[in-house]
Amino acid sequence: MITLLTKPTVFLITGLSGAGKTLLLQSLEDEGYYTVDNIPPHLIESFLNILCTSNVKKLAIVSDIRWKDPQKLIELFKNVESLAKCTMEIHKVFLKADKSELINRYKKTRRTHPLGLSLENAIDEEIKVMSEIESSCDIVIDTSSTEPTEFKKRFFQMIKEDMKKLKLNFISFGFKNGIPPISDYVFDVRYLPNPFYFPEMYELTGLDMKVMEFLEKFKETHETVDKIANLAKFIQDKYSESGRIEAYFCIGCTGGQHRSVYIAQKVYEILKKEGREVSIDHRDIER
Repeated sequence: MITLLTKPTVFLITGLSGAGKTLLLQSLEDEGYYTVDNIPPHLIESFLNILCTSNVKKLAIVSDIRWKDPQKLIELFKNVESLAKCTMEIHKVFLKADKSELINRYKKTRRTHPLGLSLENAIDEEIKVMSEIESSCDIVIDTSSTEPTEFKKRFFQMIKEDMKKLKLNFISFGFKNGIPPISDYVFDVRYLPNPFYFPEMYELTGLDMKVMEFLEKFKETHETVDKIANLAKFIQDKYSESGRIEAYFCIGCTGGQHRSVYIAQKVYEILKKEGREVSIDHRDIER
C-alpha cells in the first residue's frame, strides 16, 4: 500500500465560557477530527507529539479558563508552535461574545460559570484574563447573535484561506476486495483494456512505465482521466463553499493493481500540479 500523508492539522481552541467552543468542537468532530475537550495546558505538548508517530492527523482540542491557570494558558498560546517535534499546521482559535449575550446563554442553560463568582463578575474577570490570549490567536470569532448553522459556516469561511479547499482523497481499489466503506464517490474503470492478461505486465502495477504506456494507447483512458479530474475539481470548489473539509474519490478495477492505480494516480497528479489539496492511497496494489 502506498499512502502519501499531509502534515498533521491542529485546531487549538479557547475563548470565553459560553461562546461556542463545544459547538465548534462537535463541528470539527463531524469533519473527522479527533477531539479533546478541557485539556490541561501542560498536557497539550504531549498531545501534539502523539501526532508525529500516530495515524491521527487531524486534532482539535479545547483548553480554557476551567483549569484556572491563565498564565499557563497564555504561555501555551504564545509558544505552541515550538512545542511540536514534527511539522504540523496549527490554527489558534478564540471564540468570544458580548457580555449581554453570554449572560443570556447562561440563564438559558442554568449552568454555573467555571470561575465560581457571581455571573457578571465572573464574565468580567474572564474577559480581562483572556484578552491577552485573544491577541495571539490567528482566528477570532464573535458568536454574538449567531445561530449554530451560521456560526459553523462563518468558521469554515474564515479558515478557507489557511486550509485552502476541501481535501480530495483518491483511493484505487479492486472490486474483488470490496468497495472502501469511506467512499463518497465510486468510479468503475473496468471498461478499460486490462494489462492483467498480458504476461509481461501481469506482475506489474499502474505505476510501472510499461503499464502506463499500454493504457495511454487508448482514447478512453485519456477521456476517463479528464472527466474524473474535471468532476473532482468541480466538487472540490462547490463543497469548499459549504464548509466541508474532505471527500473520498474511490476508483476501482477488478484487482486494484493496474487500471484503477493508473487512473487514480494520474488524476491525483493533475490536481496536485494545480496546487489543490489532495492525497493518494493505492489500497490493493500489493495484494
